[in-house]
Amino acid sequence: MLKYCIDRLRPPRPFSWETFILLSVFSWLLAAFSWLLVPPALNAYHFTHTGGLIFFVLGTAWWQWERPIILLGINIGPWIVGLLLSLVLFDDLPENWRDQAIIVTWPLLTAWVRSVPKFFRGKLLPKWPPISIWKELTVMFLFHLLMSLWLQFGFLMNQWLMEYPSLLGQDFTRSSFAIAWEIEAPEIPQGNMMINSMEAFLRQQIEGQQWPRANQVISGLVEKRISIDKAVKESLPDIEENEWWELRGTVIQRQAGYGITLFAIWKGLPLAAKEYYLAKSCEISRTYRQRGPASSRPPAEVLDRAQVECGPASDRQSGPIPSQGQRFD
Repeated sequence: MLKYCIDRLRPPRPFSWETFILLSVFSWLLAAFSWLLVPPALNAYHFTHTGGLIFFVLGTAWWQWERPIILLGINIGPWIVGLLLSLVLFDDLPENWRDQAIIVTWPLLTAWVRSVPKFFRGKLLPKWPPISIWKELTVMFLFHLLMSLWLQFGFLMNQWLMEYPSLLGQDFTRSSFAIAWEIEAPEIPQGNMMINSMEAFLRQQIEGQQWPRANQVISGLVEKRISIDKAVKESLPDIEENEWWELRGTVIQRQAGYGITLFAIWKGLPLAAKEYYLAKSCEISRTYRQRGPASSRPPAEVLDRAQVECGPASDRQSGPIPSQGQRFD
């Protein structure tokens, strides 16, 4: 049995692809031994591990040149070697960039692997190929470059969809690239989430507070001591689209309290035919509550509280923003 294994692992000649594969296995065994030492020999581990990867890539490339794998009439050997090269080159990148770099550069490295034999053509030293081969290489590189750019644009589009959720509400049915992997459209559009958060901020600051406190909050908004735009955006997930929304409102003083209109205005590139905004109307009124049971306190001893009532958010509207009352943002 031992003789059979040795005969199978023995390269047919010293300089062959089997030699490189055995060297890669030997390097990885040394890397494992370096890692198991106490303490681990990290420098030796990284050196032998990288050497094993290089030997493995060289052996695989040589093997594919001699015995190409044909699948549906296509030689997939260069794609295998190109993927291995990508893994070796970008293995040390941060995780959030590594997968993207490997996938985007894969077609370009595959084109490079496919072109290398054209410069050797069975000889030890490289030689410039004829003009006909240059034309073939040019078309091949342009084709693989187009694939790489298409993949890169796909990653870019997915990043845009994560940073600008409002894009998910657009119609991409005629697009061949805008496919968001594992990205779902939010249940509530970003504009509605903004204006609902504005309402929640008002309720948090005013609802159930004594009336003088409510007056102070509204005065702070009008006099710009309190920024509803900053406060609301700090409470939302930090995405780039937030910077393209302007949050502001208007307030009108009435006999029974205040009338407030909230606006969430899209200031970025128009996602529809025109720029738009959403509005929501709120009423802040005074309500009187007794401190305890009516039988235990005089009827005059009451607490003057603020109550907030808001209607639903409007649909998208275009045109000038209504400016009745005092503005705050």
